[in-house]
Amino acid sequence: MTREKFESHMKPLRKFLFSDWYTLMLIAVSALFIFTNQGVLGVVVMATILAFIMVITEDLLPVLEGIMVISSFAIKLKYSTPDFLKLWPFAFPIAICLIAHFFIYPPKLKKFSTFRGMIAASVAVTIGGAGIINPRTYFSPTSLFYMGSLGFFMVLLCSYVAASFDGEKEYNFEDRFCKMMLSPVAVITLCLIYEYFTRRGELADHLRVIPFQWRNNGSTILMLSMPFAFYYTRKHFGMFLVGVLIYGEILLTGSRGGLLFGAAELAICAFTMIIIDKKHRKPAIITVLLGLVALAFAGRYLSDLIHYTIERMTNPSENYTRLKLYSRGISDFKSSPFVGRGIAYMGNRDIHPSAKHTLCWYHCSVIQVAASCGIVGIAAYIYLNIQRILTFRKNVSFFSLTLFLSFVGLEMMSLVNPGIFAPYPYLLIVSIYFIVMTQQNSGGKETITKLRKGE
Repeated sequence: MTREKFESHMKPLRKFLFSDWYTLMLIAVSALFIFTNQGVLGVVVMATILAFIMVITEDLLPVLEGIMVISSFAIKLKYSTPDFLKLWPFAFPIAICLIAHFFIYPPKLKKFSTFRGMIAASVAVTIGGAGIINPRTYFSPTSLFYMGSLGFFMVLLCSYVAASFDGEKEYNFEDRFCKMMLSPVAVITLCLIYEYFTRRGELADHLRVIPFQWRNNGSTILMLSMPFAFYYTRKHFGMFLVGVLIYGEILLTGSRGGLLFGAAELAICAFTMIIIDKKHRKPAIITVLLGLVALAFAGRYLSDLIHYTIERMTNPSENYTRLKLYSRGISDFKSSPFVGRGIAYMGNRDIHPSAKHTLCWYHCSVIQVAASCGIVGIAAYIYLNIQRILTFRKNVSFFSLTLFLSFVGLEMMSLVNPGIFAPYPYLLIVSIYFIVMTQQNSGGKETITKLRKGE
């Protein structure tokens, strides 16, 4: 088949991949595997579909959307490694499609605005623990995976994504990207419905938060998505209520970090829209006031709903592990202040016996950097975040503001969870935020100016 014939055959398929129908398809397929409780099979099947999509198009946006959707129900599969290994035959079609992709579309790399900062962070992660960490631990498969994914491999991956997202697109990139970031809300909603319906016997006489393992990841994904609901309020004010409902879902996850930082993010998003969206300022203010009144009247019911979360937040024994990890992190920094203990240091598993094939996180990004990478890491991550802030300042628009608020939400959640130190999807997606700020960000400051004028 000639290149011309291949392109002509792929054109209608590509049109579908950049449409709302593709998003609906991803959600529908996810629903099938969520409600049949076949999450492992769902991840593998959808990964195969995404691999096939990489044969169809060079543009990675549909694949990225698929990754976000898969991540939204794969968070329930923490202890499913043996089940994944049983499905090893799927690796062959996936590998064939990936090889075909790079053969059909020769790979290109492109530097991006935070490239140097990510290189600095990569160096810090790589040399972390040098001279102090056990070599067997340093060179373990888990250690190498995380060092690469948090370091140089992530730089390489982002350079590849930057090349894919470069240039003009035949579709509205901003609109598709924002819809991509809202698709996880639908999937998390399905997961919550399944969780609460199948365990409805635990609700007794009234609705209360049900404890489940994936609460923090579910809450984190919802916080990533929340600002994108407010992005659409400029056209459809009803999306303001969707943003509020996303926080309601965060409450249903039972995450303590989500309860606190989700409320902060909701307040920031609502306040931002009240300031800059003149056209919808009055209904936004009325909505906030009515919400506060409703909260006052329904306070007792809300207290019952989140009783489990509040109890865990105020119970010293529930907070012991994190507080002890913070204390241990400070001690680890003092024991190796220049390069830290290393990202793969497992000396704290007596406090937090992390799952197999995962690191022993400190559950606080600030302490994680200091304890794992020392002064070198502190300097590197400060430099990276300065680059992120400068990228936003140089490319201010309503779209980039939405991306930045989502990034801030993840950073807040990372103060009490691994967050941004989980490479997929969290670090990957926020790194891409700063790529698209410079490459697919139209309108500039005028988009905010027009909103402030009520246009």
